[in-house]
Amino acid sequence: MKKAFLDQFYSASTGLFVDAVDSRHSSLHANVLPLLFGLAPEEAVPSIVQLIREKRLHCGVYFSYFVLKALAKAGEYGLVYELIRSEDERSWVNMLREGATTCFEAWGKGKKWNTSLCHPWASSPIPLLIEEIIGLKPGQPGWKEVRFEPHLPRELEEVELSFTVPAGEIRISIAEGQPTLEVSAGITMVTQ
Repeated sequence: MKKAFLDQFYSASTGLFVDAVDSRHSSLHANVLPLLFGLAPEEAVPSIVQLIREKRLHCGVYFSYFVLKALAKAGEYGLVYELIRSEDERSWVNMLREGATTCFEAWGKGKKWNTSLCHPWASSPIPLLIEEIIGLKPGQPGWKEVRFEPHLPRELEEVELSFTVPAGEIRISIAEGQPTLEVSAGITMVTQ
């Protein structure tokens, strides 16, 4: 199945995926998903990352999660952080400029005529910051084991985060770029 997909949609000459059979256009969407789901050949990764770097979050708020997740899978944590903090028109900062106190359904009030101003699908920076930038993920169901592999950008100097999971309490602090993780007695910490 992967070979059939590559034969139909991958252009070795550009290192990108095209939108449709016999198309020459390579959209953000057509490239993010193969990168995220492991369909992109290794040699295509730099081309796809460059396409994302150029197009940025030129997609809907919902799809931004997949863009950021694909970049993290490619090890592009700096670009993940940059896009989360972006001040572009298509950004969470733009929502703040428009008075947001929760995440909008679209990048701005004028982007969709009936935009909800409280939409959970737009909150992708939260799990991406926790899982990919701070590097905290469950190692087992119920968070009985946690994996901690931070990918902190230099700009992220201070963070305080604590939350309760079924197995206990997790606390993370970052001071001067140095992370500290504390877990309850029922949780095993695995660092990589």
